[in-house]
Amino acid sequence: MKPISSIIAAAAFISAMSFLPVNAAEDPHPMNHDSHCGMPAGEGAINTLDVAKSRVNISHGPIEALGWPQMKMDFSVSKQVDLTAFSPSERVHFMLKAEKDKSYSIAMMCSLEADAGTHEACMGKMHEIAMKTAESEGASCSMEGMGDMKRMNHDDGAEQDHKGHH
Repeated sequence: MKPISSIIAAAAFISAMSFLPVNAAEDPHPMNHDSHCGMPAGEGAINTLDVAKSRVNISHGPIEALGWPQMKMDFSVSKQVDLTAFSPSERVHFMLKAEKDKSYSIAMMCSLEADAGTHEACMGKMHEIAMKTAESEGASCSMEGMGDMKRMNHDDGAEQDHKGHH
């Protein structure tokens, strides 16, 4: 017969394992939130939208490329982003463009709640914009290292550990 302490330890281990995600080793949509083609990228939830003024308020996670902590802030949004396609509380991935006044605007934004095909198409467009922006600034940015653009699994929003590139 096993000692009671071994049974308790085994039960504790099994209990702890039940809290881990089923596919913890496999990130279904790897991505790097630091930057993409030199453009800082982030993830967060929309608080408010002002379609007429092309502005959005987002509570976002840390954006390491800029040294920004998790915070809530307003952003101007590029005309190529259709804000009517988004709604308050929607979780999004976004890419920032540096402006001449040293502020940042949202150059591209993708819903993390869209179906897999729509999300993949949006992420492809985001990469295309990043490549064109880098090229216009004399830098290069290839598809190499972009990683798989399958659907992300974002259960808790801002603080995720994504590997690779989008």
